[in-house]
Amino acid sequence: MQRLKGLIGATLVGVPLWALFFFSLHATREIATLAAAVVALAIFVVVATGTDARGAAADAAWRKAAPDLPPVSDRVVLERNQSTIPGPEKGRRTSLRPRENRQGVQPGDAAKRESNRDEPS
Repeated sequence: MQRLKGLIGATLVGVPLWALFFFSLHATREIATLAAAVVALAIFVVVATGTDARGAAADAAWRKAAPDLPPVSDRVVLERNQSTIPGPEKGRRTSLRPRENRQGVQPGDAAKRESNRDEPS
């Protein structure tokens, strides 16, 4: 059913778009056909891959058969349950670098030196 809706929607948009390109914008037949076909195909793909009542029934059957597994079309839960990529710990970003520790440099020292230069001696 979704494929039929997608085909109808693509036709209702693609044909008038082709006519607009060909007659109003004076595009060649090839360019008008290509542009209208790309837009119509995009509409068809978006509408045809949508969920409908049959998909909802399949999800309900999936939940009943395997309650411990996530439903097929529940993308929010699937995205929430994705594993995270390991990265640096938060404490590492805020700590001083080893070189700064050895030299006794503190984060605000450069600003203090600049302000001391401005004062008359």
